[in-house]
Amino acid sequence: MTKRYFIYIILIILLLVFGFDKSNDDPFSKFKTLTQVIRLVQEGYFEDFNMNEALEGAIKGFLETLDPHSQYINSEELEDITEQFDGKFEGIGIEYSMLDGYITVISPIPETPSERAGLQSGDKIIKINNESAYKISTKDVFKKLRGKKGSEVSVHILRADEEPFEVILIRDQIPIKSVISNFIINDSIGYIKINRFANKTHNELMDALSNLESNGMKQLILDLRNNGGGLLNQAVKMVDTFVNSNDTIVYTKGNLRNANEVYYAHKSSYDKQYKLIILINNGSASASEIVSGALQDLDRGTIIGERSFGKGLVQRQYELSDGSAARITIAQYFTPSGRLIQRSYDKGIGDYYSDKSIEDSSLIDTTIYFTKKGRTVYGGGGIWPDLNVEYSKPYIDYLKNDIRINSKRPIFKYASTIKDNIKNKYENEDVYFNYVSNYIISANNINNDFSIEKFSAWLVKQEIQYKEANISRDWDYIKIDIFAEIGSAIWGKNISYKIKSLHDEQILKAIEYLNND
Repeated sequence: MTKRYFIYIILIILLLVFGFDKSNDDPFSKFKTLTQVIRLVQEGYFEDFNMNEALEGAIKGFLETLDPHSQYINSEELEDITEQFDGKFEGIGIEYSMLDGYITVISPIPETPSERAGLQSGDKIIKINNESAYKISTKDVFKKLRGKKGSEVSVHILRADEEPFEVILIRDQIPIKSVISNFIINDSIGYIKINRFANKTHNELMDALSNLESNGMKQLILDLRNNGGGLLNQAVKMVDTFVNSNDTIVYTKGNLRNANEVYYAHKSSYDKQYKLIILINNGSASASEIVSGALQDLDRGTIIGERSFGKGLVQRQYELSDGSAARITIAQYFTPSGRLIQRSYDKGIGDYYSDKSIEDSSLIDTTIYFTKKGRTVYGGGGIWPDLNVEYSKPYIDYLKNDIRINSKRPIFKYASTIKDNIKNKYENEDVYFNYVSNYIISANNINNDFSIEKFSAWLVKQEIQYKEANISRDWDYIKIDIFAEIGSAIWGKNISYKIKSLHDEQILKAIEYLNND
């Protein structure tokens, strides 16, 4: 195909898609400008380039100009996104981080090839199929470890104080969980953390509720912090689980007839009626805001934490002919009281995603709305909690501690070095948790391994830079996170979240609220 012919094809396609109407600031002239730019680049650019990638960039830019959430998704990205929503993929089943240049197992996912083969937290994968895995790229990690169910992959493992050894793993279907933690607090308060809204989120929620109810749950803390959202229908089902009426849960408005919908609750004898707290923060978006906004408007739950992100736009995903997809905003959604949750994006995507814009409450529209019982709530710019609880300055300082955010993950690595001294001392995770709770109060140490002096000496040995004053200042937080990493390495993620809840100020406030209500 000649360059000139290629340009004409592009122009014809654009005209067929957008039509010949010269209104709206004469888009036809912009089509001509685009073809000119393409021609000039083709004829004069100083080196070879990938035209497909360049045109993909143009499509992305076009959609990003519309709003912050319309987007183009290429075929590779689409596969990953589909896996997340389906809640499964095929591979070996590990959560990992790149530490010291190697794939380091953070935890084997339960009931997967990695767990069945006995991989442990802290194991380093140094070879994959007899090829070095040192400084392997993320793309190659997926390419080499994922694969069809039933296929084999060889990994060589380096474990502390052992010679490297080979493990043959048979790939299998790996579940991606939405409910990442659930446990009982103080005998009767249940806690459930949900990190996404995917196809099986509601089913996982029901399983978690059943488990907690069988263990004596009378009240519930539903943690949607840092949950960026997902599928609308799963959010609707979640709200319906807790609403014993036929009220509106959410409604949408758009230009397409089928983009205008109202979603209702369905009164049922199976509806959960215990007291409910919903935790949100600046990272709670979209489906998380549908849930928290509906439960707030219907006076069904108390919202505690920080203002949510403010994403009130509904996207529909269209599959394109080349295997890619366009996710286009087709509607806005509104809570039962009529609130639009979407935060302003007039200043552009960069400002929209900036920490200042997300956190600055002064930027919010304070239009007043009323809940089912007549309480005042506000619209535009996220969900405002009923009880605003921000982290204290000491805890915020700890979140910025060099030891905590260090890419070498020293807290995790230190926990891995001392976990074997603890592993055989406690018969199960409940006994361990009770010990940790008492330890935090009494400040005794564990087998002389758990002390600020031991930890500091280990940091020096590992040549990890740290500020002694910050270690002393934040030791109460550091020790809890070390306990949590140890528990995760031995018994799994659930015990980790339970231990961290001991110093989580928003969870502690929720517990206090439930106890005093």
